[in-house]
Amino acid sequence: MDTVRILQVVGYKKSGKTTLVKRWVKLAKSRGQRVAVIKHHGHAEPLATPDAGTDSMQFLAEGPDASIVSGGGAIQLQTE
Repeated sequence: MDTVRILQVVGYKKSGKTTLVKRWVKLAKSRGQRVAVIKHHGHAEPLATPDAGTDSMQFLAEGPDASIVSGGGAIQLQTE
């Protein structure tokens, strides 16, 4: 059975969290690893269809197997 590794990134707004996760995703995929990114949506408004500027779509552009957003009682799953 494969080992599942979970990395959690927490930090202040505009502190580089998205940039760090994108780099980790790119590195892991270059090594042939399977990757999923889960992002918590901590805003009051409901989840909307993501545009290219959202964190989840930026993560997806780096090639993970899945990008997931959770918040407001909903889960949004993006895969390619």
